[in-house]
Amino acid sequence: MTAIQLRLVSHQSRDNVPYQHLHVRIATEDGIITPADLKGLQLPQGIDWKQGIAIEGKAPIWLYGYLIHECHPAAWVGCYDPRLGVVVVSSHTHQVKVSQVLDVELPELGKG
Repeated sequence: MTAIQLRLVSHQSRDNVPYQHLHVRIATEDGIITPADLKGLQLPQGIDWKQGIAIEGKAPIWLYGYLIHECHPAAWVGCYDPRLGVVVVSSHTHQVKVSQVLDVELPELGKG
């Protein structure tokens, strides 16, 4: 088992903007990871780069920085803030703009 688990789920915002929800889970017993855990970390298979990606989950800022960089080819990238929603931090489309906040309900992730 890897220390960092990534799960991709197709989803949409409350105003019907389709996106891919990237859930981050730290899978260590103590909930702590190190920068060395980035080695070999790969995004899940099947990403549709024509859609946006929203990153969500409890993780250190440097992991979010890495994931934002890796997701850069997507139409847009946002980070989930539980107080606000998905804050768009990068965009290559007119559909959403940087600083736009998408109202979302977190997807059901189930087991796995």
